[in-house]
Amino acid sequence: MIMKKYIGLILLLSITLMGCEDVIELDLDEGEARIAIEGIVTDQPGPYTVTITESVGFYEDNVFPAISGAHVEISDDQGNTEVLVETEEGEYQTTDLQGQRGVTYTLTVEHENQTYTAQSRMPAEQVLIDSLGFRFEEESLLYDEGYYFKAYFRDPPGLGDNYSFNVFVNGEVYVFDFDGDMIEDDNFWLYNDKFTDGNAQDYDFPHTLEEGDDVYVELRHLDKSTYDYYRMLVDVIDGGGIAPSNPISNFGDTALGYFGAFSVSSIEGTVEE
Repeated sequence: MIMKKYIGLILLLSITLMGCEDVIELDLDEGEARIAIEGIVTDQPGPYTVTITESVGFYEDNVFPAISGAHVEISDDQGNTEVLVETEEGEYQTTDLQGQRGVTYTLTVEHENQTYTAQSRMPAEQVLIDSLGFRFEEESLLYDEGYYFKAYFRDPPGLGDNYSFNVFVNGEVYVFDFDGDMIEDDNFWLYNDKFTDGNAQDYDFPHTLEEGDDVYVELRHLDKSTYDYYRMLVDVIDGGGIAPSNPISNFGDTALGYFGAFSVSSIEGTVEE
């Protein structure tokens, strides 16, 4: 689904991974300012970043005040703990931590005598993208003329695998053209194995490509809490909910945002005639 409109939520969601950043600006109705925490750990080399901001009201500018001076640490079920360093106002980074598959991570934030905690388990198995398949479509009711592609991968046996894809074309975020309205691809491209457990999968993308385009696709293997957060965020942004509300956070009711641990695989391909 293409996210054409931003309905209010009180959150600036920015996920940074492997030098690429997805940013979604959201706000909700007037109310007491709340802390918003977002952070990830992956099986790719760090550092990993936790961003802490403060929510703003619906009628205020989407400028989310950074929260500085918090105590931030990430621990795991292997007995390791690292205190993050504030590298700039409201941004806290790891120094030595290296995410590992199959490990449960806990993010703890202490600020103004309040403690906020969220937990995420990185899936034990890395799911690889086997290949990309390109095809040409002539202009029709369903397609603009151009090349389209699928990502092929195999879902491991056992229900409960959840995925999100990132797509970059020629090293940049793709821009959809809706009759002259240019919309950046800020989608999560979500998928789970509820009906296709353990089978070979193909995920079809709507990006219209040209011969010679270089495509980079990243697959994130998510835990359920992260997948549910993304899914609810998509529903709210696209107006799928009965009324705007904040996605359920693994911080519970104490904070906005989420903390996620996931594995990553990627593949590159070039459109050829």
